[in-house]
Amino acid sequence: MAPSTSFPGNSASDNLWNEYATFHEACSGVLDRVEQHRDSGIALSDSELSELRTMALNLNTFGRVLHGKRAREMRLLAERAQRALGNAEAASPPAPVQEDSESEGNPAAVAG
Repeated sequence: MAPSTSFPGNSASDNLWNEYATFHEACSGVLDRVEQHRDSGIALSDSELSELRTMALNLNTFGRVLHGKRAREMRLLAERAQRALGNAEAASPPAPVQEDSESEGNPAAVAG
C-alpha cells in the first residue's frame, strides 16, 4: 500500500478515477438525451422513468460519500436528474387504474 492512501500503489487509484470519469460522462449523456426528448416532446416510458429515479438516487448517494470537487459534480448531476425527473413526470399522463373485479373473486387469478 502506498503511504497515507487506501489504495494499492499500483495505479489502482488511477483506475478508480478513470471509472469515475466514465460514470460521470455516462450519467451526463443520459441526462442530455432525457433533456433532448423533453425538448422534442417525447415522453419517457415507465421503465425509463424508473431508471432515471434510480440514477438520481445513486447520484445523491455518491454526492454524500465523495468529497470536494467530485462531490459537487455528483450533486450537480443529481440536481439535474431531479429536475429532469420532475419535468418528465409532470409531462407524462397518469397511469390508468385498472379495476378488474374478476380477479378479486377468483383465487386462481390472484395465485397466478
